[in-house]
Amino acid sequence: MAFFDRFRTELAKYEDGVHDVGEPVSDEAKLQGLQPQLADFYRSWNGARLFADTIVIAPVGSATLGEWPAGMLELGGDGKVRSRDEEGAIVVGSTLEKFLAAMMAREGLLVDRDGEFKEVFDEDDVTPRVRDKQTRAALKIDPDAAAWHLEAAERAFDDGDEPEAEAALARAVALDEGAAAAWTLLGALQRRSGRLAAAAASFGRAAEATTAAAVRAELAAEAARAAKEAGDETARAAHAKAVHAADAGAVARWLAEAKERLDAGDGEGALNRATLAAAVAPDEAADVLRDARVRSKLKTLG
Repeated sequence: MAFFDRFRTELAKYEDGVHDVGEPVSDEAKLQGLQPQLADFYRSWNGARLFADTIVIAPVGSATLGEWPAGMLELGGDGKVRSRDEEGAIVVGSTLEKFLAAMMAREGLLVDRDGEFKEVFDEDDVTPRVRDKQTRAALKIDPDAAAWHLEAAERAFDDGDEPEAEAALARAVALDEGAAAAWTLLGALQRRSGRLAAAAASFGRAAEATTAAAVRAELAAEAARAAKEAGDETARAAHAKAVHAADAGAVARWLAEAKERLDAGDGEGALNRATLAAAVAPDEAADVLRDARVRSKLKTLG
């Protein structure tokens, strides 16, 4: 078949047992209604378990596409592969074929043809040089997958190159408007550089794309805090409303955390939680915020 030729070639490079692929699906009735690319995959393999179950493509008829270490894999109506965890989803493949090609390239940097790990680890983690090679390999194969641009941004941020990180994040969210993790990091970088209105908008987009209620509430509160610092009361109020809609108990929880940190002598941590709560409920947070500011100031003077 003309489809998945690169994947087929990569599979052949490894000894038996490194990958386990199913027999072709011969019953066309089972493929009716599937994405054309997924149907083409099943015509060759009824599921696959790659690199000793590191990446799994489920057999025909399964509820999801499969799974990998970062979460569940889904194939959307737009033909894109997304990775979903408890907080949200991000595009990891502009097509199934490109996702598999990127996975074979990335994991192939870690595992030899016999399935044994190469000497690419520093203690318990892959070395930064190899991580960078994995990111560059995925970007070369599939530059339209937002996840690899987010990964590049994280690498750049760790290296202290914030402009490069922000450029990669801008590309990620342009490719995938639902990439909550990319919006979150973009908002943090914008806030660090004093672009508060932009930060509020980015945190707001992150909140909208996040499925976990507690995380969605915190991101909406970050948006409210940035909007408050920008002097935009209308935006602050809108983001505060989103906090209450996501998690009605969030403010009380953040104030309790602030008090605990005050008792533990962590003035800076207490101030962080108190200002987050105050951006959503100014009156409710006033007393704790005042105490946190006093404690933080005393620590600075001391």
